[in-house]
Amino acid sequence: METYDEIYTRMKEKYEEESGFEIDSASDIAIRLRVLAGEIYNAETSLEWLKRQMFADTASGEYLDRLAQQRGITRKAATKATGTLTFSVNETLNYPIEIPAGTVAATNGAVPVRVYTTEAAVLPQATYSVTVGAEAELPGYNGNIAYGTAEVPVNIPVGIDAVSNSVFRGGDDEESDSTLRRRIMDSYVNRPNPANAAFYKQLAVSVDGIDKAGTFERYNGTGNVGVFVARKDNDVTDAALAEATRLINANRPLGVTASVNRAYYLDYDMIVSVKPKPGYEADEVRTLLTNAFTDFIGTLDVGETLYISRLGKYLYDTGCIEFYEFDSSMHAETASGSQFFRPGDVTIEVL
Repeated sequence: METYDEIYTRMKEKYEEESGFEIDSASDIAIRLRVLAGEIYNAETSLEWLKRQMFADTASGEYLDRLAQQRGITRKAATKATGTLTFSVNETLNYPIEIPAGTVAATNGAVPVRVYTTEAAVLPQATYSVTVGAEAELPGYNGNIAYGTAEVPVNIPVGIDAVSNSVFRGGDDEESDSTLRRRIMDSYVNRPNPANAAFYKQLAVSVDGIDKAGTFERYNGTGNVGVFVARKDNDVTDAALAEATRLINANRPLGVTASVNRAYYLDYDMIVSVKPKPGYEADEVRTLLTNAFTDFIGTLDVGETLYISRLGKYLYDTGCIEFYEFDSSMHAETASGSQFFRPGDVTIEVL
């Protein structure tokens, strides 16, 4: 696509060729040509953007959603993490304490995560504690919190001395453009039908809470298909596993049996030496590269091969390093159809 300067120069030269005299940069015609060149450039930019929205490998946002719908695929919505809150007293009381739905506790930190009870409960008299179902206030991956971290009372009933939490799992961000784009492209490359593995894989990843899937044909014998599912670096919840099982069994052909299982994870360690670009501190470089490593691992499906050349591109694309060198212990590795990679230990030497 032409730049603004190229458009203006071309128009100016053509005008001078046709009119026979040079244009003064402060003249009325020069101003008109600059305005017109700007509008032509804006129109060309809009057309280029529109062309990118026509194809799944370059579309984004709403337009990628529309292309997905043409393939029977829907972007996965953000989900809330779920767990339990336990309310306790130091000494038993001779009266019950009502704990209404919507009772809130939070983690302690610069950006606290708030969780709330999803049902009403009662701490009976002469009892030290009661456990209540709860979920994160906001959907998203940040709602997944560790055991015992939501200990800050927000609107805890009078009489309750302490609150603690179980592990909260199942929270996930809205499906990204890159993940949705990959599912769309897979639907073109692997035409699903009940006779091939792509059919079961696409059914599995259509379930909220499942991001990756692999298959074993003739699993435990002819006519049996084993489907192994995963969710980034978190475990697939029982609810998601049950829904994938229901969906696959409802659509499998006669004579075929299918079992859905959690995939097994493989920790992959990264050991790398890097030279930062000027202006980047060592801690900042380590943070950016660790995040890039995590993002890269998240793109790998069940049963996929991890190529360190692709990992290197992710590191370099952070824009914070001039070069990198992986440790000799790192090499390409292929997961089986029941395995997926998970970020392991990270060692980054900043030279």
